[in-house]
Amino acid sequence: MVYKQFQKAVKESLEERFGSVYSLALQSVTKNNGLTLDGICISKPQEHTAPAIYLETFYETYKKGKPFPQIIDEIMELYETQHLPEDNFIEELHSENPLTDRIIFRIINESANRAMLFDLPHISLPDLDLSLIFCLSLNKKDDQLLTALIHNSHQKLWNLSTEDLYQYAKLNTPDLFPARINSLLDVMKEIAKKSSDIEIKEEDWAGLFAPSPLSPPMYVLSNPYGVHGAACMFYEDILKDFAESMEGDLIILPSSIHEVLLIPHSNHISYEELAETVFSINQEEVPQEDRLSNHIYLYSRSKNRLSIAFTSSFPIGTMNP
Repeated sequence: MVYKQFQKAVKESLEERFGSVYSLALQSVTKNNGLTLDGICISKPQEHTAPAIYLETFYETYKKGKPFPQIIDEIMELYETQHLPEDNFIEELHSENPLTDRIIFRIINESANRAMLFDLPHISLPDLDLSLIFCLSLNKKDDQLLTALIHNSHQKLWNLSTEDLYQYAKLNTPDLFPARINSLLDVMKEIAKKSSDIEIKEEDWAGLFAPSPLSPPMYVLSNPYGVHGAACMFYEDILKDFAESMEGDLIILPSSIHEVLLIPHSNHISYEELAETVFSINQEEVPQEDRLSNHIYLYSRSKNRLSIAFTSSFPIGTMNP
């Protein structure tokens, strides 16, 4: 069964399972960095929103031999676990009275999202090849973070300038998604502890994650949720205060839209080698929609300024040559 046939078969099977009370529609959704995903939207009468369940991954498991009925079971189970925003949030999203206390900003790659940015109020940062875009934070509970992109139509409805959006977001984003800076070693330990079934004594962790004397210390900047934490770079004084504590400039590696790595500047560090590493990790480890940049950034402590330290020759969407 080819992909288009698979999509049609999924829709027909789900319609049979759900019955006529539900409405189902196949829809293509454009995500970050120009990635287009095919989803099936499932909604009940009177519901203002319909979750999109993306089908590419399910098709890959089908091609690997997973039975089709089992795939339908998994899609239905996934639908049942979806958390939708309350109706009052949806109504207020389309109201002339904006939810100014919920406006936040996120950071995306500018070059890879030019088409999408035509329909979004944003602040261009051309010297960094990045853009700040705006969202509404709708819900934060049960480990589900629900947000809605703010489009030009919302801006017009609310009669807010882009500067207005930025000023609200500048206050709300650090409050709703506070910045966290942890050493990379601590982050690795936490991940290992969560994923390991074997209990390891605290004194043994030091040996497992002992830093190499030749490796510079690295720190992870994100938020407590680990979602769109790269935006923390643009919180007021966050880089300035950390650079002061390190007593020097900072090298910033854009590991994804969810976090960045901070490295105290050293003349022994090769920007070109770091750029090659970032590009390789982006292509091999980071999903396309989560990539932020292939550039290496530098925060100057004396100038209080963020700039590109090394320009990659490959755009963010480029695959390995």
